[in-house]
Amino acid sequence: MTKKRIGLLLALTLVMSVVFTACSPKEETPETPGETPGTETPGETPEEPSNEPSGTLKVGITEASGNFNPAYYSSSYDGYVVDLVFQGLATLNFEGDEYIPVVAKDWDISPDGKVITFNLREDVVFSDGEPLTASDVVWTYKLISDPSYTGRYGSVVKDLEGYEAYAAGESEEFPGVVADGDYKVTFTFAEGKRTNFANTTFAIMPEHYYGEGVTYKNTTPVEEKSATPVGSGPYVLDNFTEAQFIYLTRNDKYTGEGYMIKEILLQFVDQSTDIVQLMNGEVDLLAGVIEPAKIKEARDGGYSINEYPRSGYGYVNFNTEAGPTAEVAVRQALAYAFDTESFVNSYYKDPDSGMVLATTQNHPFSQISWVMSDELVSSLIDYSYDIEKAKSILDEAGWVAGADGIRAKDGKLLELNIAAMPEHDILATLIPMWEKAWGQELGVKLNISYLEFNTILDYVIYNSDANVDKWSLFFLATSITSADPDSIYSEFHSNDVGSGKDNTSRYKNAEVDRLLDEARKIMDPEEAKPLYAEVVKILNEEMPKIVVYANTYFDLYNSKVKNFNTSSLYGWVKAVRDAYIEE
Repeated sequence: MTKKRIGLLLALTLVMSVVFTACSPKEETPETPGETPGTETPGETPEEPSNEPSGTLKVGITEASGNFNPAYYSSSYDGYVVDLVFQGLATLNFEGDEYIPVVAKDWDISPDGKVITFNLREDVVFSDGEPLTASDVVWTYKLISDPSYTGRYGSVVKDLEGYEAYAAGESEEFPGVVADGDYKVTFTFAEGKRTNFANTTFAIMPEHYYGEGVTYKNTTPVEEKSATPVGSGPYVLDNFTEAQFIYLTRNDKYTGEGYMIKEILLQFVDQSTDIVQLMNGEVDLLAGVIEPAKIKEARDGGYSINEYPRSGYGYVNFNTEAGPTAEVAVRQALAYAFDTESFVNSYYKDPDSGMVLATTQNHPFSQISWVMSDELVSSLIDYSYDIEKAKSILDEAGWVAGADGIRAKDGKLLELNIAAMPEHDILATLIPMWEKAWGQELGVKLNISYLEFNTILDYVIYNSDANVDKWSLFFLATSITSADPDSIYSEFHSNDVGSGKDNTSRYKNAEVDRLLDEARKIMDPEEAKPLYAEVVKILNEEMPKIVVYANTYFDLYNSKVKNFNTSSLYGWVKAVRDAYIEE
């Protein structure tokens, strides 16, 4: 049966759903003319958007590396550009419970879930005017399956029929993705899995552009075009000026619906001044704001605010492969000696209502994940602050305090190398907490290295194999773009340890691997829940990651931006589809 939508059963998983952020999306801004924030008279009916794109949306962001290549980017800020420039076959709707067509017109799914056939729209062209066809879909999937591919997105393709032989360089045939004419493409998976459909929605790249000079086992030329993207999406990249701004204009070749905003300026803003820049009109939107004082200022100033639970969190990742943090006991002790509750109650307290706009949690799954329940949460180890418990754990593990107060074991100091970003608002609070609790009270020697955001990503992702012995822990934030617990698969599966891969804690546990592999084969979420619950419990005990806060997100924006609707799984980039600027 042909389906234009796919329901909750298959829709809740998005592939490669973890992207990395410095924390709140905001740093340094270029000189641009300001605008006075718009106001709306109560009861007044907003003007409808014109039929032609118009207006400029200025979005404050913190970081961008300039890697706008769907196959190679890691930063969520670069991902903004990727999502605006490229399209996939389908995407999730606002509620996050159904897939809706984008490049595809419709699709068929075999009863066993192994074969998915898409019929493509025939009016889609890339921004250079070339038509998007089934061969572009096939080429894209072959790219990220190639033996020479070094990006993060191998998990998208590894379940496809013939992937292992193709990726190993043993065969140039790839039956997993096959074109039937110009506008039909069939995906064949080795097994029927709940996650299969999500793996068909990767951004489609034009073969005629990115494929120049590319041969089987040589994908290097694709990486060289990471700063000059060409896609079929609603916008084209016009200008990227490092550490200043990214300027996108409406793609005049775009044939889809919506996207009535003519220009989008991603403007670098500083965390300490971003709210001032919003209030004086230098930017129109600060997405994912987490600081209560800024929310209050925007509210008092009459700005529009969207509020929703964040699917993601701020976290500390431990190096589970090298150094003292390779020991479970050390990680547990550090968790007990980290007063995340005090941090949250202080940092996220709303000055208006007194409400705390975040929470703590003892597991690494999204707040909106369907595996989590009150019963499961109550069964987990509670790592509430207990410095004496932390000391006891280290004593029992053989980490004993010396005459200088620093703990040591077998002649080695309990020494942590912390990779931190300079002038970071949250780290400015956390590091003194760690110096007091971990350093002075627990007896750990702390070495703080201040590194730029992109350098940290190089340490823990891009070139992680070469840097594994240089760090013990780092703090970042992540967005999880699916309610399906499979969305954290690549963060904890041992297959994803290594340079360019997602398991940045380098965590390896054979039982977790087995449970994750088995759970994704189960079509019914209710039947899969017990397996994921076991994963939750193991990760809770072994603590490769501490969730520092799971907060509420607030999108603060100028009221001239109309029909702008965001949610936990529908961020500002998707919301631009229906938004418009009231001139």
